[in-house]
Amino acid sequence: MTERVRETQAQRRTRMRSRLLDAAVESLVAVGYAGTTTLEVQKRAGVPRGTLQHHFPTKAALLAGAVEHVAQRRFVQLTREFEAIPSDADRLETAVELTMRMLSGPTFLAALEMWVGARTDQELLAAFLPLEHRLFDLMHNSIRDTFRKEFPDDPRVPTITEFTIEITTGLAMRALLTGDLDRNRIIQHRWRNAVRILLGKADPATLTESPSGPIGRQS
Repeated sequence: MTERVRETQAQRRTRMRSRLLDAAVESLVAVGYAGTTTLEVQKRAGVPRGTLQHHFPTKAALLAGAVEHVAQRRFVQLTREFEAIPSDADRLETAVELTMRMLSGPTFLAALEMWVGARTDQELLAAFLPLEHRLFDLMHNSIRDTFRKEFPDDPRVPTITEFTIEITTGLAMRALLTGDLDRNRIIQHRWRNAVRILLGKADPATLTESPSGPIGRQS
């Protein structure tokens, strides 16, 4: 019979802190920044009020912790995604696809809610902005390096990388408001075509193609 290894106090503290921060991220995704109160997080974590207050005495402290928690998740996801690119992959297609994947999903939605809160909360902004800058720098470098595997000396790559991130961010935010995923799918496909055209890998006539073939003029 194997002996059960006891957790140290530090390990228990880390585990509980992670549980609370997971609940905060879940709340941000489900009910948004305004609805993410300490009571809401306490309920989602299933812990007594005193436990939450012990680890995070104020909402500001809780959200500052959530900022780092979300950022760390996104750092890990980004690193894992780019390390997993097969050596024989279409680098251009992969770079655009991974950007779109990074700027979607629960952790990105949680980050968007923090953007909303940070607009008027200076304390949250001070905690959030440096990590967000670091994340986007890492994303930019990873995407640029992926492009450069195929286009090593092309001076257009940094600008195309920037456009890819900004366009994808805008599409993700638009989809949250409109729910029009089909329209996003068409624009994403057209941007992939545009990148190929800009890098001399496709005929300009392919720009207006949709995933299922040419479509008419869009308003």
